Amino acid sequence: MTNLIIDLGNTALKLFVFDEQNILFSSIVEDYDRLLSDIIYAIDKYKIENAIISSVRDDDKNVIDGLNSSVNLLQMSTRLKLPIELLYETPNTLGQDRLAAVCGASVLYPNKNVLVIDVGTAITYDILTDDNKYLGGTISLGICTRFRALHNFTGKLPLLGINKNIDGVYGKTTNEAIILGVQNGIINEVRGVIAAYDKEFHNLLVVFTGGDSFFFDNLIKNRIFAVPNLTVFGLNKILKLNV
Repeated sequence: MTNLIIDLGNTALKLFVFDEQNILFSSIVEDYDRLLSDIIYAIDKYKIENAIISSVRDDDKNVIDGLNSSVNLLQMSTRLKLPIELLYETPNTLGQDRLAAVCGASVLYPNKNVLVIDVGTAITYDILTDDNKYLGGTISLGICTRFRALHNFTGKLPLLGINKNIDGVYGKTTNEAIILGVQNGIINEVRGVIAAYDKEFHNLLVVFTGGDSFFFDNLIKNRIFAVPNLTVFGLNKILKLNV
């Protein structure tokens, strides 16, 4: 059975076709026209009957309406049957992307304590225990969001972005000072969060995911992994449990 997985993030629009756990087709775009074209292609080529959509956007109605007429569509929700035990006290406010990522961790790393760090517009930290319980997490500003905030809320600071070629403790120019301030701050934050969780959860695995997870390549080592599309593995599992 082939499944269509659609994950609409703040920036990237993702489409994946799964056959059980195998990815047959994928598309990651930034505009709806291309996404809709790829959806039509995937449904026709792979004879898809079941689909699931997760969205953090307010402008997803056309995609949902279009899919409703062509496949059996599920919309991601905490009301669906999940592969984890949800202990979050306000599930109605829990972001679909956070929940899907934790479910993905349960698929790829079963019976492990896993800290999922999703790096995008926001940075989210979510903990899944080795007895398959999602306890909760924290939300922080993403890397590019911090650069934009410095530009938008000051009078003269320029809008800059990630530059992994700039390294050091301090900058000798204003541009270097901004870049190092944001990047070093993020790295120290992430290391501090990992250290705090590591004290509480034995044999902790850390999984980076999200569009800006590449920034932490130098942190990838023993018990730390990068799975850029972790959410779609969770969505595929949820779809299989509910059809």
